[in-house]
Amino acid sequence: DIYESEITFTDNSIIASQWLWDLGDGSSSTVQNPVHLYGDSGVYQVVLYMENVYGCKDTTQKNVKINPVFVVFIPNAFTPDGDGINDYFFATGYGIIQSETLIFDRWGELIFVGDKLESKWDGIYKNNLLKNDVYSYKIRVKDVFGKWHEYIGKVSLLR
Repeated sequence: DIYESEITFTDNSIIASQWLWDLGDGSSSTVQNPVHLYGDSGVYQVVLYMENVYGCKDTTQKNVKINPVFVVFIPNAFTPDGDGINDYFFATGYGIIQSETLIFDRWGELIFVGDKLESKWDGIYKNNLLKNDVYSYKIRVKDVFGKWHEYIGKVSLLR
């Protein structure tokens, strides 16, 4: 998975003294056992070129598949006070291709609808700043595999 996915490649040759790893994404390494972080999902052909002290050369290759990741983060509080920190409530994460957000007040009235990935609630309803309170949300997100996930919870608005 690409979410914090460092891969350690291991050379199992016995007497190699020089290594050239082609990591398949335009990166290379000359250390014996490199660690590499792929920035995107996909299939990468990794090739190891080795040489020993006698000039004998060998090559081995293997495909590495990096799967896409799906992770959702939903905060439990936000502070829409204009300081640029946590001013909006929204779901974020990895592998999300579509989202829908509904926010309700304590009486169940729908006060916000967001139907885009970029939709963010600023704590305003009908041009009025809402007071400190706990609000309910229903968030649906579609992952990179085409599956919908639903999250229901509460968020505290703190001014």
